[in-house]
Amino acid sequence: MYRKAAGTAALCLAAALLVFPKAAAQGASAGISTCLTVLIPSLYPFLVITVFLIKSGAASAIGQRIGGPFARLFALPPAAAPAILMGMVGGYPTGSRGAEALYESGELTAQQAERLVLFSVNGGPAFICTAVGLGFLGSARSGRLLLAVHLCAGLLVGILVGLRHHREPFPPPRQGKWPGPGKALLAAARDAAASMLLMCCFVILFSTFLCILKMFLSGPVLAALAGVSEVTLGCRSLGALHAPLWCFALVLGWGGLCVHLQVLQGLSFPVHTGRFWLCRILHGGLSALMVLPFANRFSPVPVPSGPSIDVFGSFAQSQPALSGSLAAGIALVVLCAALLMDGGGRQDSML
Repeated sequence: MYRKAAGTAALCLAAALLVFPKAAAQGASAGISTCLTVLIPSLYPFLVITVFLIKSGAASAIGQRIGGPFARLFALPPAAAPAILMGMVGGYPTGSRGAEALYESGELTAQQAERLVLFSVNGGPAFICTAVGLGFLGSARSGRLLLAVHLCAGLLVGILVGLRHHREPFPPPRQGKWPGPGKALLAAARDAAASMLLMCCFVILFSTFLCILKMFLSGPVLAALAGVSEVTLGCRSLGALHAPLWCFALVLGWGGLCVHLQVLQGLSFPVHTGRFWLCRILHGGLSALMVLPFANRFSPVPVPSGPSIDVFGSFAQSQPALSGSLAAGIALVVLCAALLMDGGGRQDSML
């Protein structure tokens, strides 16, 4: 069923490319620019550092010192501590890359790596504080509040995911000699480059079609569709509508299908798509609930044209300008969902 829906959606999107070639070209150009000026400079170093810590054995050593609380909270081996921390500050896909490296090095089992991915999908501080707080809400305090509840909700999801697994044994410590720093750095740079290539492909793809969508949609319909498909556009649309803070928290916790594709595709261990989406909804819902008690104390002042930082940005500056025909938008969402479900089905078949 979903394969037919994916085929229909793909045909609709192909028709949109033929009917609006100029907008498609502008969107692709904007996506390439975002990758070169924001995504690669801000995210690639975090990916290299995260993978290097794991492949060099440093994560295992660090985990032995600080990993105890992480093991007790999340039912994960201590070596996962650096990947969890980097996933909190490095932007949305960083945590999944750390889980991948830990699985490949034997520090995590496939089930433990999946649980790490389920709660380590977090927005970067610069994106939430600067782009969403200052750029879309006109309030740095609101941005800091959103970041705090976003990270707390993610950690709470991790605790809930690990509740049933505290009695499971951890994999035995890796035996043998770790590769030298030079080899570990080379492997980390190579793995991070492969991940970056896949992420850039999705950014360019979404940028192309979202540039077409902005010609037709506006108001709540655009905000809802954008929030489901792409988190930057979703937050921008909510800001234009003067939406309450809990709406921003919900969208940030969900993350958007664009981020989901980048997190899930290319992993060497299976991740159940339904569980992943459930955790994303739970993350967004918990974030929205945590914001509600502070709603009256934080009064956002929407700014139509403020500073903008890409969703993947950790500490870099950016200026994406993507806003969101209803049919084409639904086709984009359906195609992305079908891709995720198809990937999840293939991964489950590996078990």
